[in-house]
Formats: sequence, structure tokens, C-alpha cells
Amino acid sequence: MLYFTMLQKFCKTINIEFTNDMYDQFYKYMKELISYNKKVNLTSIIDEEEIISRHFIDSISLLNYNISYGCTLCDVGTGAGFPGLPLKIVRPDIKLTLIEATTKKTRFLEYIVNLLNIYNVDIINDRVENISHSIQYREQFDYVTSRAMSRLNKLLELSFPLVRLGGEYISLKGCRAMEELEEAGECIKVLGGLEKKIISISDLNSNILVIKKYRSTPKSYPRQYNTILKKPL
Repeated sequence: MLYFTMLQKFCKTINIEFTNDMYDQFYKYMKELISYNKKVNLTSIIDEEEIISRHFIDSISLLNYNISYGCTLCDVGTGAGFPGLPLKIVRPDIKLTLIEATTKKTRFLEYIVNLLNIYNVDIINDRVENISHSIQYREQFDYVTSRAMSRLNKLLELSFPLVRLGGEYISLKGCRAMEELEEAGECIKVLGGLEKKIISISDLNSNILVIKKYRSTPKSYPRQYNTILKKPL
């Protein structure tokens, strides 16, 4: 299929061999996403080409950053599985955790993970601000990522407590990446972040923001979601 040629070519740019098994998994994922979306609102993107470009390629573009082998990665507010599941398909060594508050979406995630025979995936149906205060998950992940459209300072307060010491938060942002990074300066400092990197992906007109954790996040964070919205750090 022509659309999948784009995905294959993009995989080559990030040194991933696009196998027949990957093709089968992505094809089933695309078809089931379109079909399931007729009964449950998972995504506004239902065109096959757009699913491949704006969901699959966009998700795996995070591999422009060197994500270590056998790592633990938590995808916050994953929705229909983005970016976590496409990353897992092309990098099956990743131990993946998906956090999604909407029950109907987590049922789709359970269905698609089972259908595609994907292993080492933990699906959590809860709000991230609850999970971030849980002893089981707080500061446990090598990488935490989110593709949500909220501003970086809000995403960080919710998600950064999940990053282990020495681990990293990774976010895919558009043309205002530098603006959001500067806006989140105080937030990064308060939450225990330090090193910051921006990796530009010219083909997609997007940027990868990487923030490293050098000290533990104070236990008072994250605050209640309404407070974060009204008074972001």
C-alpha cells in the first residue's frame, strides 16, 4: 500500500527495519481504529493516509531521540495509543505503560493490544494526577511521554513525577516549542528537572523536547487538576 511506503521510509531514517510483522500490525491497527471509532470517539482523524502520517509517523518520530534498549516508558493520556503503541510496534524491547482516564478508550487499548499480540504493555485506567502520587508508579520510569495538546508547564506537573531520577520526559511539540520551554522554566526547576534539549524534525515541522530529572519531585506535586489549570507553575 502506497501510504505504508511513507512509514517504511520514515523507519529507515531512524534506523528501524520495517518488517512484514510491523506492516501487519500497523495495518490491523489502522483498520480497527477506523472501525472502532464508529462506535467510540477515539480520534477525529479517520483518513488512512492521515492516520499513518499524523498518528503512526508522528508517534515514532520520538525515536529521533536515542531511547535506550529495554527501557520502561510511560505514555500519559495515550487516548487510542499514541505515541506509545506505534513506538512499541517498532521497538518491542520497550516495557510500555499506557495511562488513559477514559474507560471506553482503555477498552479499545486492551482490545488492540490483544489483537496485535503485543506483550509487556500495562494499561492503567485512571487520571495521571492520581497515578503520579502512587508509590507503585511515582519516579519509576526511564522515560515519560505525552502527545497531549496542553501547554508544556501543565503537562510537566502532571507527568514529571513519574520520571525516575536520571530519567527523562520527552514531548513532541510544534513551532512554538522554544516558547513553551521558556514558559516552563520555573516549572522545570520546581519539579526537579535540569537538562533541556530540543531536537528539530524538519520533515515533520516539529520538535522533540527532552527534560532530564536530576532531583526528586516534591511530594506536593502534582496538585489537583483544576488548580494546575487556574495557576500553572
